[in-house]
Amino acid sequence: MKKILFYIFSSVLILAGCERDDICAESTPITPLLVIEFFDADNPSEEKIPTDLFIAEEGAPIGLTFNAATISIPLRTDTNQTRFDFIINAGSEDGDDPENIDRLIFNYLPQEEFVSKACGFRVIYQAIQDDFNPLDDGPWINNVNILNATIEDDTEAHIRIFH
Repeated sequence: MKKILFYIFSSVLILAGCERDDICAESTPITPLLVIEFFDADNPSEEKIPTDLFIAEEGAPIGLTFNAATISIPLRTDTNQTRFDFIINAGSEDGDDPENIDRLIFNYLPQEEFVSKACGFRVIYQAIQDDFNPLDDGPWINNVNILNATIEDDTEAHIRIFH
C-alpha cells in the first residue's frame, strides 16, 4: 500500500511541476516572412507570375525557386539589411529569354519580441525600405511598392513588385 501511495504522490508532484507554457503551440506567432506580390506593370491591377523566378541572398549559390504571383521569403534577423538577387528565366539557355538579375536590398530595424518561455523570442521588422539595383542589360522589375513598412505577421502582402 505504501508503494502505491508513493507512486501516486510522485506522479502528482511531477505533473504539478509542468507549466502550461512548457510547450509552444502551433498557433503561437513566430518571426514573419516577407510577403511579396507580383503584378503586371502594364496592367497594375492584374497579378503576373515571373517566369522561372529564382531568389537567393546576394552571392549565395543556393536559393528558392518560385512559380507564383505571391511569395514569402525570410529576412535576416541578425542584421538590419538583407540583399536578394531576383533572377527571372533562371537556368534558361534560350537566347530569346536570357537570365536577368535585379538586386533588391531591404533595410529595416529588427526588434526582438518575447513570445513565451517555451517559444522564446520572435523578430518583427520596423520601417522597411527598399533599394532597387538592376545588375545587367536592363531591369526586369519596373517598380517596387511597399504596402506595409512594419512586418508583424505574414498573412498579407508587404511589398508589390511590378514587372
